[in-house]
Amino acid sequence: MAAHEITDRIADLIDEEHQLRKGALHHGGLTPAERLRLKELERQLDVAVELLHRRQALSVFDDD
Repeated sequence: MAAHEITDRIADLIDEEHQLRKGALHHGGLTPAERLRLKELERQLDVAVELLHRRQALSVFDDD
C-alpha cells in the first residue's frame, strides 16, 4: 500500500469517526453498535498511522 493510499484511508476513517461523534451530539449519545464501530475505527486508525510511520522511516533509511 502506497503512502498516499494510507493517508487517504486515514482521512476516510477520520471522516467516519467525526460523523459518528457529530451524530452522537445531535441524538443524545451513541448506540451500542455505534460505540463498537467507534472502537473499531480507533483501532484501524492506530494501525494505519503506525503503518504510515513505518513507511516514512523506511524511506529515510532506504538505500535504493
